[in-house]
Amino acid sequence: MPRRYIRTILNIFMDSPMDALGQHAKKVIESVDTLSLMLDAYLAGDFEQTRILCDKINDLEFEADKMKQQFQTVLPNSVVIQLDTNDLMSFLKSQDNIANLAQNAAHWMTVRDSTLPDEIKEDFRELMQMTLKCIRGYEKVLADMENLEATSYSSRAIKKTIEKIPEIEKNEYDVDIFEIRVLKNIFDHEEEIGGSCVYHASRMVDNIGGIADKTAGTIDILRRILIKKT
Repeated sequence: MPRRYIRTILNIFMDSPMDALGQHAKKVIESVDTLSLMLDAYLAGDFEQTRILCDKINDLEFEADKMKQQFQTVLPNSVVIQLDTNDLMSFLKSQDNIANLAQNAAHWMTVRDSTLPDEIKEDFRELMQMTLKCIRGYEKVLADMENLEATSYSSRAIKKTIEKIPEIEKNEYDVDIFEIRVLKNIFDHEEEIGGSCVYHASRMVDNIGGIADKTAGTIDILRRILIKKT
């Protein structure tokens, strides 16, 4: 890696480690937002656009993964920060896995071109919106982190940030419950759509719902990091 680029990454961390992790988060979140567009195209039967958006998700995941590798190289040995390095590494890895799950969901969507009943299409749209609700909550908490650094992680500021986390976990719980409804609906249409389509659609449900689950798990790691600072 060029010395100049290493110094650039170092400067980002020296200025604000959470800002650097926030840049990684933008790639991760964009991959989920792109998956939402991809699902819309898939449900509309535009399978060419589906594959184009899958390629974009591949690029975003690759960029996020390279950023993760660079941060893992620089952070442990080169930066003095206010947060525990091992905790931040755990957070970074979990955050990166959100992009991995979005990529997995995108790949699985492309293995079969299915035409689903309108009722199931609406279920998928709602499931995706519920998952995005978790992502939007995640964004809000991460936006707080720069303010926390500005206050040197004051207990009051940390408390306000932590108070936002249960809403994300509640949204993730709602996704879990809704997944069961969607799966039941899919199996209720088995005679109409066939067993292979049931399997494919069921895996799509698991993949999309898994993003909400990983988002909640990642934000829980951040909560543990912040609790240590109180």
